[in-house]
Formats: sequence, structure tokens, C-alpha cells
Amino acid sequence: MNITHNQPSLTLEAAHRLAAIGQNCSDEMGFKMIVVVSDSLGNPLVLLRNPAAPIGALEFAERKAYTAASYGWPSGQWSDILEGRAVVAQSLSQHPKLCFVGGGIPVKVDGQVVGAIGVAGAKAPEDHAVAQAALERFFAEIS
Repeated sequence: MNITHNQPSLTLEAAHRLAAIGQNCSDEMGFKMIVVVSDSLGNPLVLLRNPAAPIGALEFAERKAYTAASYGWPSGQWSDILEGRAVVAQSLSQHPKLCFVGGGIPVKVDGQVVGAIGVAGAKAPEDHAVAQAALERFFAEIS
């Protein structure tokens, strides 16, 4: 019987690269954002903050990455999942680390979550677009 398991996670080098790509995407799209890359458990590995990003965006970027890593789907999908489920939505909204708006996307390798990226500083669709563009460039670069 095995009593332990290995949880694959992003390396620090990979997390740095993904965060840098995220900031580059943000700059190219004309946004001032904060990018957080987490490990497979949602713990922050790297945080890059544009000095002009809204101060409140820091907490949201961290929470978006945590949410995406914890559940394995983009943070913005929660609104669809929770639609018509008020009791569940109210219960989950009490969790201090969850965030149910766009901008958090899990990083998956062979279908397994190895980390997440959380982006905040603009509207949720723009945050999601930057996170998605960063992931696409990151995987294109390492392929």
C-alpha cells in the first residue's frame, strides 16, 4: 500500500517564464496588471506587478490562480456552474481564497493540473484574455 503520492507542479523557472510572458501580453494589450503563477496546490510561486496596476488587483490575481489550481477549471466558469444554486454560491463565497471571476486559468500537463495563472487589473474578460494568451505563448515556447 502506498501512503504517499507525488503531486507534479510547475518549476520555479517555468513559473517565472509564464509570469513574464503574462506581463508581456498585458503590456501588448495596453493593460496595467498583476500576474500570479501558482503551484499545483494554488500557492503563489511568482508575482509580477506593474507599478501602475490597481492596488486591489493583487489579492484578486492570487485568488484567481488559487481557484483555478484548486478546481482545475478557469475561475470565470464559476458563474455558469453556480447559476441557480444560491445556497452553494453563498457557501463558496465565504471561502477567503476563492474568486469566481475571469482571469484564473489552470496550467495542465497531460491533463493534470501543475499550477495556474491568475491575472487581474482590468475587467474580467480582459484578465482572462491575457491569461489565455500567456498560456498559449508559454506552451508554444516550450514545445
